[in-house]
Amino acid sequence: MYQPKVSVMIFTYNQEHLIAETIESVLAQDYKNIEIVVADDASTDETANVIRAYERSHPGVVRGIFNETNLGITGNSNAAFFACTGELIAVLGGDDIFLPGKISAQVELFRDPEVTISYHPVEIFVHQTGEILFTTNTTAREQINDAYDLIAKGGIPGASSVMVRRSACPAYGFDPSFPVVADWIFYIEVALAGKIIELKGVYGRYRKHGFGASDRTLELLDESLRTLTVISGRYPNDRRMQEACMRGGYRYVLGELYRQTVKGNAHNIEVLEPYLLKYSRGPKRLFSKLLVMVLRHKIATSLVAGPLLGLKNIMKRKI
Repeated sequence: MYQPKVSVMIFTYNQEHLIAETIESVLAQDYKNIEIVVADDASTDETANVIRAYERSHPGVVRGIFNETNLGITGNSNAAFFACTGELIAVLGGDDIFLPGKISAQVELFRDPEVTISYHPVEIFVHQTGEILFTTNTTAREQINDAYDLIAKGGIPGASSVMVRRSACPAYGFDPSFPVVADWIFYIEVALAGKIIELKGVYGRYRKHGFGASDRTLELLDESLRTLTVISGRYPNDRRMQEACMRGGYRYVLGELYRQTVKGNAHNIEVLEPYLLKYSRGPKRLFSKLLVMVLRHKIATSLVAGPLLGLKNIMKRKI
């Protein structure tokens, strides 16, 4: 039977009330050849003690990595990554959840030795209420078939769906020059080393609570878009790569424009104009100028915010 060792790398910080549910969702999996590596980034609450309790109750399966100082998201991700010993590595945030059968189903895809990365749809839900906002990757248009799609479509939504082949990962792990959003360029590099494939079915839940990197997108915009600058610079003669970077950048900034509009932050919309123009040409460039010209007025922003919020899921699948 094909049963390679799977390392589940969990990165956490100050999640004492959530980390147990996350670890339990892995322990409940029907795939047994696993190790669970939990990297705690010098939490100031009881997170480390919760992890230690699981180390005692599941020796040889759960292993804690306890940073003496706070390393940040990328540093802590690498603390977990380099402690993994499995042939395959599954990524899991300390507040997210694996659903039953996830690991065994995803491992099967790696029977093909050319597959280096896999992902699956996840439920995005509100921590405070449990409300499911939407489920990712439910249409063919959202499917990511190769590294070019991974770039053009702005990454993999719900990163806790990802499993990678360890031998295809960069030697330095998550690029330390990206302090917070190193996952996008990491997955691009892994996808460029082989094939990317989607596991059909919903096998995870991604928690939105207002404190994660996904809720700080404007603050992290420059760092996120630097992914495209780096990738574009590495492949200057690959026209398809250059076009994917342009499409990915425009889609990413347009998504941020949407977020600022529905929040009613008219003052932030003008800030996004140079980003939109950087990643657009021809009619799209003219459209971008007109769009910002309208939306930067607070009255216009307030008028369209409500209807746009109702169209969120449709727009995510069409743009």
